[in-house]
Amino acid sequence: MIVGLNRIVDWIENIFVTMLILTATVVAIVQVIARYVFNNSLYWSEELILYSLITMSFLTMGMGVRYASHISVEAIYAVAGPRTARALQIGAGCLGLIFASMLIYYGTTLSLNTMRMGQLSPAMRVPVGYVYLIIPVSGAFMALRYLLILQSYLIGRDYDAPQVDIKTS
Repeated sequence: MIVGLNRIVDWIENIFVTMLILTATVVAIVQVIARYVFNNSLYWSEELILYSLITMSFLTMGMGVRYASHISVEAIYAVAGPRTARALQIGAGCLGLIFASMLIYYGTTLSLNTMRMGQLSPAMRVPVGYVYLIIPVSGAFMALRYLLILQSYLIGRDYDAPQVDIKTS
């Protein structure tokens, strides 16, 4: 079940990150053209680009867990014995799961409180609580990825992160 959910989350993350980077790029280009060719600036473009980049950053946190690209101290695993290394890996996965759970809880609290206050973004006038929803969503994606890693460790296998060749993907 976790593997199936992981595939769905992979698809969602890939689609949204691609759309967000495309949106930010196109809006930035249109903003430059509007400002320097037509001498008329799009007042909302910087805010949309900023929210796109922030959302993309939060979404890629789960991808970092999936591809094991977050910073870690690998030297400890080399010095420790196999059982100690496995215990450290499980402990790191549990700490990551706790962090993801905190993102879910506090992100949801922040989003709901902000929606209740009715705060709007300055330029686009969208409720900021909707923008903050990416925090618990990214926490849920990270939690799923940490559960996948912990599942591998607890059944006695190493977690083999998928390898991505940047040149061909």
